[in-house]
Amino acid sequence: MSSEAYRSKAEVNGMTEKRTGQRMKDFHHRYLALCRSKNFQPQPEIVKQKDRATLDVYGDRFKAHDWQLIMHALREDNSLRYLALRMRKTYTEVEVSDSEKSSFLNKRLFKQLIDSLTVFIRKNKVIENFIIEGLPIVRVRLGSIVTGLHQNSSLTELNLARCSIGDDGCELLCSKIKFLPNLQLLNLSACQLTVKGCQAIADLIKFQKMQRYVTCWEMSLRYGDIKDDKIMGLRHLYLCHNPAIGDDGLLELTDVLKDDAWVRQVHVCNCGLTDCGAQFLIECLNVNNTIEKFDISDNVKISDDACREILVKLGAKLDDENADSASPGGKHDLKTMAGLKAHSEFLETQLEMERHRNIQLESMVEQLQLQIGDYAEQISELNRELSSLVKARNDLLEKVKKLENKSARKAGGSILRKSLSEGFVQSNLQTQEQQLAGISKSTAVVTLGEIEEQPLHGTGRMIERFIGDCGDCVEKVEDLCEEKKDHN
Repeated sequence: MSSEAYRSKAEVNGMTEKRTGQRMKDFHHRYLALCRSKNFQPQPEIVKQKDRATLDVYGDRFKAHDWQLIMHALREDNSLRYLALRMRKTYTEVEVSDSEKSSFLNKRLFKQLIDSLTVFIRKNKVIENFIIEGLPIVRVRLGSIVTGLHQNSSLTELNLARCSIGDDGCELLCSKIKFLPNLQLLNLSACQLTVKGCQAIADLIKFQKMQRYVTCWEMSLRYGDIKDDKIMGLRHLYLCHNPAIGDDGLLELTDVLKDDAWVRQVHVCNCGLTDCGAQFLIECLNVNNTIEKFDISDNVKISDDACREILVKLGAKLDDENADSASPGGKHDLKTMAGLKAHSEFLETQLEMERHRNIQLESMVEQLQLQIGDYAEQISELNRELSSLVKARNDLLEKVKKLENKSARKAGGSILRKSLSEGFVQSNLQTQEQQLAGISKSTAVVTLGEIEEQPLHGTGRMIERFIGDCGDCVEKVEDLCEEKKDHN
């Protein structure tokens, strides 16, 4: 009984240790345990979090020991799904120094925070939202975090707003997160981006588009169904408050978005756009009908007409109550003269826009008709070339047939003549041998008169028929005739 009691006690202790280990891997349990052990008061912003899988705090008022406890808890956590460390003030690289009054913003402590975030993002396999706002994550610091991001496959949102990563940081970040299978939202607002940063983001979208093609092809094998939840790619892109992007940066994005069917929302508020950039966007929306929202607010150099046209391209109703703030003529009091006048002006602007759009469509139709005419001429030329090629082929085939027939006839005639001449020569030789044998016998036995009666006629006929074929035999016959004459 004592041994059974000992085993049961060991099992209970093992279960308790297992539960304690699991709790120690939970951020909130670990943070409270560290506060008790260090005899520090927990931060109310952390304690009041209702969801145990969420940490969303503003750290401007945290002291150095508060950050130390948070970093230790983050290193051992594997339960947080939502992490947001925000700063109300946007700190820059110059302000991070040992001479700062704030106990948080010194190089040693900030480096420890970056290392802790790197370990957290690498070890935590359930994190979905990773938000860091207002911290100067540049150069080597960003590189260490990107290394941790590259090993995470559960992330769906990455927010580095106001982190001043710059174009170089954007290139480094895009080169790594393009392989993340579940990332759907990227927020790089107020990150000091320019055209170069937009080029890196465009390359990211282009790469993910090619990856989606490969994934769809693999899913379609053996009549499989294509599931959208298993296809990678960004859905929402936030690039607000980067005034150096300008029209050229927007052009880089719209060029790659024309044939992209995955991105749903793009936000480029206060990015230094003008009517030229709005025209780039309109051309993109003429081709891409899957974009649901393209926010261009706070770009003061874009005219109201361009904004209305973009809203129409996005499917918004200008006379709807929800669009009152977006259009100057949304809602008017039609019972007063001022309201009627304003409404009539609004309708006139809409009519002008429709006329301008109609002119554009007519010019496009004319261009398409011209292209159709050019294509028809090209097709007719190709048909003529095809008919000439077919005729030339037929002529060649006829010539080949004639040559084959001639060669066959020549071969057949030569074989027939050769066979006939060979057989005829053999038969002639046999008859000549027989006749010569008879002639020799007759000279030995019979008289000269008998020789005159029989063989001369045969020899004469033989000479006339086989002349040229057996010259030796003819010479022998002639010799015999001469001998006969001499004898007479």
